[in-house]
Amino acid sequence: MGRNPPTFSWTVIATTGERFTDFEPYVASVNDAGTVAFQAELRGGGTGVFIGDGGEVTEAAGPAHLAGVTSHPDLNGAGNTSFYGDLAGGGQGVLLVREGNLETLAGTRGGFAGIGPLGPTMNEAGTVAFRADRATRVSGVFTADRAAVTTVAETDGRWCRFHGLPVIDRGGTVVFRADRGDGVEGVYAVRDGVTETVAETGDFFATLARFPSVDDHGTVAFAATLSGGGAGVFTVDAHVITQVTEPDGAFETYRGALITGTGTVIFIATPRCGSLGLFVGPDPEADRIVALGDALFDSSVAEFAANPVSVNAAGQVAVRTTLADGRQLILRVDPVVT
Repeated sequence: MGRNPPTFSWTVIATTGERFTDFEPYVASVNDAGTVAFQAELRGGGTGVFIGDGGEVTEAAGPAHLAGVTSHPDLNGAGNTSFYGDLAGGGQGVLLVREGNLETLAGTRGGFAGIGPLGPTMNEAGTVAFRADRATRVSGVFTADRAAVTTVAETDGRWCRFHGLPVIDRGGTVVFRADRGDGVEGVYAVRDGVTETVAETGDFFATLARFPSVDDHGTVAFAATLSGGGAGVFTVDAHVITQVTEPDGAFETYRGALITGTGTVIFIATPRCGSLGLFVGPDPEADRIVALGDALFDSSVAEFAANPVSVNAAGQVAVRTTLADGRQLILRVDPVVT
């Protein structure tokens, strides 16, 4: 029997217009309940973090609380929202909205020279993983909760540079992409201070994409090019490497991989003679979620953005999209069971 191709429905969470003027440059996130969080610029001035599920959009934090939002937000099942922001009194912070209250978990008023880049990730326990620079100009990956800030990795030791954003799973394992001082690229996982190598360049991999992702069972997904030629999307579970995409298949390049809570891998890739898009399988047509140039809402897709915070356990995807007619939309893509 043949494989039934996936189908999807689209829910508009927000659009530019009377209330919002801009959603760029950050992605949207979605929790396991299908609630979407996003950053937006307000027509009345300032930026904020907003939450919606297809009905009313509510403000989690805005110009009354801070000077600006400087990253995507991440949202967990308890409704807590984490993001980077410029503080009203000056400085930068890793911020958390919990039960309507804005808290600073870490920031430039507490030992950091800078917060970021990109954005944080958060698990169901409310622990936030983030990148920052120490006052000594050492870059690092850290976690923070209401009790403490913990160093995961820094550039004064094994690594010389970090890429992308760190991702944290339900058990507190932090996965990140880094370069070693000898030029080796790697994906690493740290749990309780113990570092494991997920994948490194060498005999098998030539390069590793900058945005790995991890599900709540500890399976890591990433895109890579191969030392012997070609490219693909891979998962690593208990040190076993599996190639998700077909060797010499229909795709020319792979930019990233987003793994859902149930282990489904959604990848960002360009088909041969096609356009960059989001795909959930090997067929560029049947498995396409969205791609540049696709017809959408009486226009066409000019730009889209998603990263590891943009998928959930149900396989829903939050996508920030710019249409050819100038509209910007925050969308939730829902898989339809047939």
